[in-house]
Amino acid sequence: MQNEVHDDKSARQALAQSRTDIERFFAPKKAVAIAGSVDVSANALNYLKRLGEDVKISYINPKGVGGTDDVKVYKSALDLPDGVDLVVVKVGPATVPQLVEDCAKRGIKNIIVFSSGFAEVGPEGVELEKKVAATAKQYGVRIIGPNTNDNTFEKFAIPENHRGGLIALITQSGYNGRPIVEGINMGVGFRRWVTAGNEVDLEVADFIEYFAHDDQASVIACYVEGFKSVPKLRAALETANEKNKPVIMLKMGSTERGAKMAASHTGHLSGSDAVATGLFRQFGVTRVRELDELQETANLFAKLPKGCGIRAAMYSPSGGSSTLMAEVAEQHGVPLPVFSKERQELIYELLPRYVSVANPVDNGGGFMMTAKQPERVKIFQLMADDPGVDVIVVGLSASAPLLANNMCADILAFAPTASKPVIVVWGSVVTDTQGYRDIVKSGVPIFRSYRKCFMALRAWADYQAFSKTARRRSHSAPALNAKQNAALSKPGVLSGNDATTLLKEAGIPLAGEALVNSASDARKAAESIGFPVAMKLVSPNFPHKSDVGLVKLGVSSGELAEAIYTELVERAKKLDPKAQIDGVVVQEQVGGGVEMIVGLSQDPVLGPALTVGAGGIYAEILRDVAVRPLPVDEGDIREMIDGLRLAPLLAGARGAKPADKEGLVKIALKVAQLGLAAGPKVAELDLNPIIVQPNRAVAVDSLVVAGE
Repeated sequence: MQNEVHDDKSARQALAQSRTDIERFFAPKKAVAIAGSVDVSANALNYLKRLGEDVKISYINPKGVGGTDDVKVYKSALDLPDGVDLVVVKVGPATVPQLVEDCAKRGIKNIIVFSSGFAEVGPEGVELEKKVAATAKQYGVRIIGPNTNDNTFEKFAIPENHRGGLIALITQSGYNGRPIVEGINMGVGFRRWVTAGNEVDLEVADFIEYFAHDDQASVIACYVEGFKSVPKLRAALETANEKNKPVIMLKMGSTERGAKMAASHTGHLSGSDAVATGLFRQFGVTRVRELDELQETANLFAKLPKGCGIRAAMYSPSGGSSTLMAEVAEQHGVPLPVFSKERQELIYELLPRYVSVANPVDNGGGFMMTAKQPERVKIFQLMADDPGVDVIVVGLSASAPLLANNMCADILAFAPTASKPVIVVWGSVVTDTQGYRDIVKSGVPIFRSYRKCFMALRAWADYQAFSKTARRRSHSAPALNAKQNAALSKPGVLSGNDATTLLKEAGIPLAGEALVNSASDARKAAESIGFPVAMKLVSPNFPHKSDVGLVKLGVSSGELAEAIYTELVERAKKLDPKAQIDGVVVQEQVGGGVEMIVGLSQDPVLGPALTVGAGGIYAEILRDVAVRPLPVDEGDIREMIDGLRLAPLLAGARGAKPADKEGLVKIALKVAQLGLAAGPKVAELDLNPIIVQPNRAVAVDSLVVAGE
């Protein structure tokens, strides 16, 4: 690929180069060549005006015929005249690699490959993509696509009365991008729309970083099916945060990973979508689930002023709508300040006493059809004047046309100069009304459901809070030492001794233990450690020992330790006569604390990831975990712990002493550093359970799987 990167530094260098190249790509065009079928019809040439009104168009076609005096046809890209600064490729996939090479040899650096039939169709297409990528890299050509379209140069009209910023839209699907830019019809303003396609060269991360530097883009909206370069993605998101550019993303792939089962609890719990969600939380990306949610949320972010809160005054002509608004707002944590008695009385000077005006304000409907507009607009002003209000949310539909049209006319009269932002929820499929046209004309953010409105407001507040703590994270970690490298030298489940060596050398506190190979040694070890003890069979063939009865707790005497040693070994042989039995661990029995799990897993795209959550035998049943891709810092880990449902237990629920949360944080950070240092050498790792007591946190059991 054009900018193959593997670390933070090279990622930033690649992005800086891409930014320069994209600027050249987007610069006004003088001459554009279309490679493919020749079409000089008025419709075709009018369509190509999106590339620029005065752009000179030519074609590349091996037949060399079909042109006009103004539109020339050339048999090869090598025959193109000087000055061509973009080629749009619309030919069969098999001929694309040679065409790209010919363009490069002719000195043309910007290519959009519209053609499909590449990686999306199978191995043969993958090989074609590799050829295109190699050619682009060899000649320094920049490519958008393949499997894309030429909407990159489409011009978008700024809606009437538009206020706020513009949205830069990046999609990997042209079809799913079009409904988003159609938001112009509801007052959404766009800076540009780029369809990255299969990303043989320029990718989503390149465009995120580019628009982060673009002063005319205030919000970056993305429709993404997968990520190409994770280091570039991280660096691009860091840049967006540094430039105060919110990123709203609809990411495909939220289902659990496929049939391949992991050996560890961590592998089961940290499916790839959980890792992606963790990445988004690290970098403040607002994740949405539907196309209209992407459009409407990005529009809200673009139109709200920086620092605007979400304390909402709500206004509706219906008591039912007011009730629904209030309920959904509360579900999403949007505050509804209660108006003072004095303010309520001012509102009651205009509205009948039988309606509720404490917030939400219900005008009863009749007011909208009898009062003059100055009186009606005064209701909005009274709400906006309340110092406890940040935004006004209005619930409307097309019901009762005179009522709806009047209320929308009031919004048009008030919102463009209002001191507080107005947001409208238009809960109707009917949009061919004067009222709806007026709210579009007013320039306010429009939503089609209360749920999406209040989800977006909550996301806006979360982003504002995140932006105060946004930071870069260090990729450095202590290198593995000789003992750790030796422990990880063979792929598969590590022996008890190797796992203990790996973890102890990483500075992870483990419960006191001894590995024994006879009943008499079990007795001696138990007496040395102190009763009670736990005893566990050690074998790579039984990764989850407690599930098959190979763990015994509460061993209270030397005699019992001897008996249990024999029992565990015999049971293991019955379960699997060919099992490798390394012995039995006699271990300090740690009790009286909160059971947690800390682990590592390898995501096929995002790399090593840290998992922290509820541990013990119910880890996979409770599934109360947080996942973050590496690197992480202590702030990330504290956020992960605080977001768990069991967090109150660590704080000391029901009169219990608080657990040593900082000890747990330190263990998780040590595991994360081990994961950074080891990379794919550690395929999976479980510390489960970690017992967190008031005065310490200690790992009681571990499972480590070395990678290939």
